[in-house]
Amino acid sequence: MMARIAAEAGLHYEEEAQPMDPSGKVAVITGGASGIGLATAKLLAANGARVVIGDLQDELGRAAAAEIETAGGQAHFVRTDVLIRDDLQRLLDTAVERFGRVDIVHNNAGVNEGGDFLAPDADAWERTLAIDLEAVIRLTQLAVQQFRKQGGGGVIINTASMGGIIPISTSPIYATSKAGVIHLSRSLGHLASEGIRVNAICPSYTDTPMVRAAGEQVMEMMKQEVGGILTPEQIAEGVLELVRDDSRAGAVMRVTIRNGLDYAFERRAGR
Repeated sequence: MMARIAAEAGLHYEEEAQPMDPSGKVAVITGGASGIGLATAKLLAANGARVVIGDLQDELGRAAAAEIETAGGQAHFVRTDVLIRDDLQRLLDTAVERFGRVDIVHNNAGVNEGGDFLAPDADAWERTLAIDLEAVIRLTQLAVQQFRKQGGGGVIINTASMGGIIPISTSPIYATSKAGVIHLSRSLGHLASEGIRVNAICPSYTDTPMVRAAGEQVMEMMKQEVGGILTPEQIAEGVLELVRDDSRAGAVMRVTIRNGLDYAFERRAGR
């Protein structure tokens, strides 16, 4: 069945490809000290993965790793600035040094600092684009190189947003960066021929520090607009599903209040 689905998508799966069991695997998560990244780190660890958390927030990152280990999991924190290529390489290298390899990479770090990019001298949008898209491209590149060095195989889950599918007039740069993440992920569906899967997950409004920073009034408006706000744990469940499901190379998962987990794009479109 997997071969038939792959052929329809213009991909080539090996018949023996099996769903990934997180148990014993090594997962690297950026932005893993809080929000969606933290929820994902906890869930993967609870399912037996060894987790390496990359984040700029030292205190929260160390606390997150300690919490996972107290609960019986294995975790390690690496202070990481995703804007620095050497930091991203060190994050992967540390995972290899500590746990022997890398199997799962969750590109999750993100911001929304665009402001009014049409205002005179506006440049805050550059940081949003750099963190939300360029850093994802860079770590995806490094992760694929690491997977190949190990002989192939691996999963990359990129956190995008419903804003990458539906335009956001108030945050056009954020929406643009997330649309880029979606198309990057879809365009790498062909890596399935090497046993490497790349997917994007697109949450609707989620109760994270970034969203809370917008203020209670904005959060209330979000709730009214889409019927509620998701929890980070709901997004983490979607990440876990993508890790496990080997039939979804290049697919884009949506997570919304109304429809739960579903797919905006089932798999990479063949040419």
